[in-house]
Amino acid sequence: MEKKGISIVTAMILLGFTAAFALEDRIELGSRDHWSDMRVLQNVIIRSGFRGAYDLLLEDYREPTQPETDLLISFDSLPLHDAAGRYRADDSGIEISTTVRRVGDAAGVFRGDGRALALEPRAGAAFFPGTFWDSLEIEFWLYPATLEEGETLLRWDGARQGHDGVTPQQLRVYVRNRRLVWEFVNLFIPPHGAPTTITVTAHGGVVPRRWSHHQLRYDARFGVLEYLVDREPQGIEYATSSGAERGDVFTAFVGESAAGPLRIGSSYRGFIDELRITHAARLPEPRAPYRPLPQDSGLAVSAPLPLGNRGGRIVAIDAVWSAPYDSDVRFFYRVGDKRATIEGLAGAWAPFEPGIPLQPISEGRYVQVRIELLPDPRGRESPRVSQLSIDYEPYPPPPRPVGLTATAADGAVELNWNAIHGSDVAGYLVYYGESPGAYFGDEAVAGRSPIDVGDRTRIRLEGLSNGRAYYFAVAAYGRTGVADAGRLSAEAFARPSRAAR
Repeated sequence: MEKKGISIVTAMILLGFTAAFALEDRIELGSRDHWSDMRVLQNVIIRSGFRGAYDLLLEDYREPTQPETDLLISFDSLPLHDAAGRYRADDSGIEISTTVRRVGDAAGVFRGDGRALALEPRAGAAFFPGTFWDSLEIEFWLYPATLEEGETLLRWDGARQGHDGVTPQQLRVYVRNRRLVWEFVNLFIPPHGAPTTITVTAHGGVVPRRWSHHQLRYDARFGVLEYLVDREPQGIEYATSSGAERGDVFTAFVGESAAGPLRIGSSYRGFIDELRITHAARLPEPRAPYRPLPQDSGLAVSAPLPLGNRGGRIVAIDAVWSAPYDSDVRFFYRVGDKRATIEGLAGAWAPFEPGIPLQPISEGRYVQVRIELLPDPRGRESPRVSQLSIDYEPYPPPPRPVGLTATAADGAVELNWNAIHGSDVAGYLVYYGESPGAYFGDEAVAGRSPIDVGDRTRIRLEGLSNGRAYYFAVAAYGRTGVADAGRLSAEAFARPSRAAR
């Protein structure tokens, strides 16, 4: 069963919150901003998703080349090359797509116009002339456009010498009745050497405009050819004298005469990705076509995100996400007033369910989110997160102080103002200067303007010059510090004098 996030009901609830709180604001991650605020991505990639948005999903599992890897074409960039080094790739006229892709950065584009990816085997390759096959596996991802009758995805032509002359050979993978057919002509040689054709056909059709994974496995020990689509068996044949499990196993041999290149996509319309051939005495067990590191989750962590200029109270956190089959997504957040480490805020992560009211309500200057993506154990699908939104009420600025008075003294001025009650005020800043509205004074013993006086509402500024006019104003600041100062009070004026008391 697939789990999905954000419903119409949730969206209506969020709209209701927005209407209820006139000062409410929102932080949005994902969608069209490419998740630019994410600072940690472990086993997670960002890919284009629905209607041009960008999604978080688990990084594609990519089996690295092994000694038994005969061919690996990733289609990630041009010019194309065989990562195993056994084939020379001629990609003349071949295109790649970074939009429609299944693994890595791009996929091969084939337009059915006769242009093909030609792979010329070098010595040691499975298709090099005169090679006896051990066990062999051919696999690729396929995204067909139309699946027209006779479309050919893969073709190799060669020949072998015999007592009766030259016998043509061919391997062809083509479309028949919306199914892929694997046809081996004279590649498997019976004991009497007679011509033989073995065909393996899928019992289920392929769906156009959808990615599917195809594997043809030949086990030389038993002469069995098995065709799998998305790891599900689709067809099985035997290269044996009985055509079944019993009997003599035929010899698999690539002829020494007129062997040509392996041609990919000559009359096929669609996309191909991650083409791989494995040639070994014994094949490994079939791999999951999509498999992150075994049961490892992916991790995405945001930078500390400011809740407005002064901090705020989080109202709700919601997400657009999906978790096919037995995959899952887990969400966490934490709130703080300042950055504590390289990773961001201090404190434990609190889990939350998208769209569910947070308990308790959290408030602070910054919020940080953590997303964990858990893989589908069957290796078929990845969970996906398309968007995450944080609704919060920004702290209003502290109220403007009132009642400021300035009383001149000898080389000093005494300031008084009314305390602000019933609001989250942590202290006050005193501004002074020698011109109205220009508070750049630096003579006072207490320091340059503005002076942080804490929660006091009375202060005597010493060190001022007698006979000089000074102008003063006061601002309150909140729990997050002096950077959170509000509006200035009305201005007060005083002129220190020796005659003043």
